[in-house]
Amino acid sequence: MARRHTLLALILLAFALRLHHLDVQSLWYDEGVTAQVARLGLSELARWTADDIQPPLYYMLVSGWLRLNPFGELILRWPSAAFGTLLIPLLWALGRRLWDERAGLLAALVAAASPVMVYYGQEARMYTLLISLVALAALALLRWEEDGRRATDNGGGGEGRGGEKRRDAGGRAQWGARVLYALAALAALYTHYFALFALLALALHWLIRRRRDRAQWLSFLGINALVGVGYLPWAPAMLTRFQADASYWTGRLKVGEALLDVLMHFTLGATEVMAEADARAWLAALTIAAPVWLYGLRLARRRSSAPAPALLIILWGLLPALLILVLAYRTPKFNPRYLLISWPAWALLVGGGLSGLWAGDPEDLLTWVAATVRRLLALAALLLVLAAHAVGLLNWFANDNFAKSAWREGISEMYFQRQADEAALLLSGHAYPVFDAYLPPRFGVPRYLLPEMDILNVRQVVGWAEAAQTLNRIAAAQGGVWLFTWQDEVIDPSGVTVLLLDRFADAQPTPALPYLGLRHYRFRPGQVFPARPPGLIAPAALGGAVQVVGAEATTAGVWLYWQALQPDLPDLQVAITLRRASGQILAQHDLRPAGYDFPTTRWQMGEIYPHWLAAGLPPGPLTLEITLYDSASASVLGVQRLFLTAPAQACAVCG
Repeated sequence: MARRHTLLALILLAFALRLHHLDVQSLWYDEGVTAQVARLGLSELARWTADDIQPPLYYMLVSGWLRLNPFGELILRWPSAAFGTLLIPLLWALGRRLWDERAGLLAALVAAASPVMVYYGQEARMYTLLISLVALAALALLRWEEDGRRATDNGGGGEGRGGEKRRDAGGRAQWGARVLYALAALAALYTHYFALFALLALALHWLIRRRRDRAQWLSFLGINALVGVGYLPWAPAMLTRFQADASYWTGRLKVGEALLDVLMHFTLGATEVMAEADARAWLAALTIAAPVWLYGLRLARRRSSAPAPALLIILWGLLPALLILVLAYRTPKFNPRYLLISWPAWALLVGGGLSGLWAGDPEDLLTWVAATVRRLLALAALLLVLAAHAVGLLNWFANDNFAKSAWREGISEMYFQRQADEAALLLSGHAYPVFDAYLPPRFGVPRYLLPEMDILNVRQVVGWAEAAQTLNRIAAAQGGVWLFTWQDEVIDPSGVTVLLLDRFADAQPTPALPYLGLRHYRFRPGQVFPARPPGLIAPAALGGAVQVVGAEATTAGVWLYWQALQPDLPDLQVAITLRRASGQILAQHDLRPAGYDFPTTRWQMGEIYPHWLAAGLPPGPLTLEITLYDSASASVLGVQRLFLTAPAQACAVCG
């Protein structure tokens, strides 16, 4: 009874942590998407999610919830807090079936206080639902296997009516576990596409354990076939998204860095609730403690008749990671949350290992000393985990460096300070869901998107002409603009929009906001944003790939304006030398033409992109020598010399 009270206390602790300050922080982009999609009709919701990167179940549940409650941050995030709390008894039940009651309580404690689980329990997204459904599927499979083994044991030994009743009860229990597994697995697949990888790991564990039972194999395959049939209506949408998703760059994933990020995210919540440098230090300490948990697992295995807990943890923890990393290998943009389907394996590793160290009754002085040492090690390892959790939770609840993007504060600033003739411009345009969540169109504030897109497309990069066209459209109807910049390093990596506004409009003061750019400009009467940059020169193609169409020398450096002449360029670089007319070298650069974060592989043919070269320049004539080369082969593609004159006056618009 006391341990059940402990479980209840852990559930209440988890719920309290997930409700604490639930509505203090602004919604960020992903949560804005939830707010937008959940308020659609069911048919429109299904259509939208078919074009998105997530299936519809979570949005449907939140949609039903919003129909019963008024909209707000707390209401929108409450389902995530509830699903996150549900994980606590599920982990307790898993640990109890795999080892014992103590292991279940320790795994539940790890989950209750985990900063990463609290973080996702306070985010209006599907991750806590996903993790709980996968954990429920795992629990159902363990129960299915246990009931099947019990039925097999009773099958030949039961005599008379009592044995027959036990077999009937075992059969009903197996069918209950099968139905529970099928429902949990199907719901997980309709919650997130990556649930498939966790289900594969669980299935492999089950099949290995029951490899000699042909009847159980056939039953298992039949149940999974039914799950597949249930998913058939959505399978075309899943396949389309895997083929058509343009929200990530092509390239090569750095697998070592990705694995390190996953470890820090699982154990410490980095970088959402802990800085990477701090997380590395804590991870080193946890790595030292890892042999303690592994030794505890070995001890627990000796005392347990449970279904291969170590095998389950290995498959659940590693197989989804391997499959997702293989899938993402050509996608350098990787987020550790993709592997949250494996997070319960971490909690079970800690719970089972610590329980194994603690268990055992000493029989003499020697075994008493050994047991005391083991328990001290277990206590130290547990305190280490809880201390790391405490740091992460303090960061999350009290450190502004770990705040979400301040959309609510930025929109409030604009709404109460804007003049009647001013509009909002979102850069990037795909951020409109979170903007509309706080300031729906019915409030009458004009908003423009740059570029126009529903979902992030990394190939849709803003250049000079598109930015100028959008700004001219706004200036024709408005007297000013509030510019919201978020993920602009992806959509406008050359900074052309801000450059145009800084040069041809009047900047007004705005506050600095966490992880969101906010700028305010008044348009000058009659001002037209030029369709082509100043400082135009006679272009000369460099290797037929790119060309410099403009150059401006200032006292602080040089603006270069680049244009792509071909689509699908390789990764090109330039060696640039600035000289006085006398030949004296003033500056040298070796870099990508438009900056490190904007390789030519992402350039759009015909668009113009500015790039700033910082260099203190004396007034007078200058020579700029540009050598274009392929970064892969180092072969030179072209050389160009430009003759410029640096002015005597100070720089008006510098980079």
